[in-house]
Amino acid sequence: MLPWLRFRAHPEDKTPLDAARYVVLDTELTSLDRRSNRLLSVGAIAMEGAKIRIEKQFYRVVNPGVAVPAKGVLIHGLRSSDVENGTPPAQVLEDLQAFAGQAVLVGHFAAIDLSVLKKEMGAGATLRNRAVCTAQVQRWILRHGPYSEGLVHQIENLDLISLARSYRIECEETHHALYDAFLTARIWQKMILALQAMKIRILGELLRIGKAR
Repeated sequence: MLPWLRFRAHPEDKTPLDAARYVVLDTELTSLDRRSNRLLSVGAIAMEGAKIRIEKQFYRVVNPGVAVPAKGVLIHGLRSSDVENGTPPAQVLEDLQAFAGQAVLVGHFAAIDLSVLKKEMGAGATLRNRAVCTAQVQRWILRHGPYSEGLVHQIENLDLISLARSYRIECEETHHALYDAFLTARIWQKMILALQAMKIRILGELLRIGKAR
């Protein structure tokens, strides 16, 4: 069994947010249909607290062994010919495990990424890494921060580009796993500071408000 499948979460973890190790990840998939989608690429960036370790990055194109639907190519740009020489899913997951170790995983709508990773691991496998969803954290920040007339609109529009712009981060819509992981890391960097200002300072508290489900 992979070591990260044995790692158990500690909801009362007293580790300060700015002392934790995070791995911010993003995936590109054949589709968003959870019944049939397959992994096409994975990108990840390491962080130590709010510091982005840009030199510690991970990117793999995956060969899922199935054709890439034409509709998806228009979004992520990965064609069947691009993934033919990709790495088999099992090897990608092993490499990702080595890169992530026991870090807290962070992703935007992370449940989607975690769901397909679990599927590629096979029946009975369970990710044990603690995981945080930036969309869920943002909802908490908005609901517990100062009221504004546009609050409902902000809560309903939590796509990655809209969220980046709300934090005044320059970006472009690419649907590339590594670029989107880096963009999410920049957002998470600002979120950590916002959470600390709102008295959320340890991992246990973070997991209660932002745990990926």
